[in-house]
Amino acid sequence: MNNTVICIDVDNQEHRKVFGSLFREYAPELSEQHIATTLEHVFTLPYFHGFISFSDDKPAGIVVCFESFSTHRAKKVMNIHDFMISSSHRGKGLGKLQLKGIEQYCREKDYVKITLEVESSNLAAKSLYSSCEFKDYKAAHKNQLHWQKSLS
Repeated sequence: MNNTVICIDVDNQEHRKVFGSLFREYAPELSEQHIATTLEHVFTLPYFHGFISFSDDKPAGIVVCFESFSTHRAKKVMNIHDFMISSSHRGKGLGKLQLKGIEQYCREKDYVKITLEVESSNLAAKSLYSSCEFKDYKAAHKNQLHWQKSLS
């Protein structure tokens, strides 16, 4: 089995097509209009970094990442915003491959860290992330909370 991960070229129409197809599988609850709007905008964002995994040349997963910057460390930070492996390709090690591909990309580009959020009930994802040495942020910084304000 030949598994690979590539960084999305936002100008490559085939990458956009594959990404769109997998994104529809990832978020079937979203309307087609919502998906079209998301796909139209995400590729124009200068801080967007996307990845596609393939298994035997078949699209198998996507990752949506956004770059930010740590003022305390004076280096770039990569946030994994969406992470999916197609249901027909799960259990083949592609999740770990995707994470390692993102890590390699970030190391080569001198990022200081990779962040992500995971639902506490998603045991499979937590196990995957732990196996790739991700740690719960609260465990390292017990006095810091992550807050948000929804604007819509």
